[in-house]
Amino acid sequence: MNKIYSMIGIARKGGKISIGFDVTCLEVQKNKSKLVMIAVDASEKTKKNIQFVCDKYNCEYIEYGEKELLGQCLGKKMVSVLSINDENIVSYVLSNI
Repeated sequence: MNKIYSMIGIARKGGKISIGFDVTCLEVQKNKSKLVMIAVDASEKTKKNIQFVCDKYNCEYIEYGEKELLGQCLGKKMVSVLSINDENIVSYVLSNI
């Protein structure tokens, strides 16, 4: 498992991550989300919808990782969309991609 997945796992334990489409949308709307991460293998509809919300509320997003790997490091089966709500974790993730 690489550095980014490890960091996401740690951030989850620290309560700095929101998992799932609906929760992520709320975090973006409330301006709490610093970065939205979309799994590369998420459905096109999911990608399109989350990108629309991010663009509307001027929130940065990236496509990274696969649903199963993201799920694994977060203790779930599969995760298509997640929100990182901490500036330091975001800068770490972006500098290690």
